[in-house]
Amino acid sequence: MTSIPKKLALLLDAYDGGLLPPDLQIEMAQFLIDCDLYNELTQYQQLCDYFIAEGICYEVAL
Repeated sequence: MTSIPKKLALLLDAYDGGLLPPDLQIEMAQFLIDCDLYNELTQYQQLCDYFIAEGICYEVAL
């Protein structure tokens, strides 16, 4: 598994605890998408897919 940056780990913990505000949820999801971690951390894949579908986050196909 990839090493997760400390800031991301804090965001994930807050999200899991239901304490992460919407703006930081978007930041967290976009970071997961950008680093392709949402395919590795599958518990966040549905959130990321939803944000992409709604146009809140974007995925750049390589």
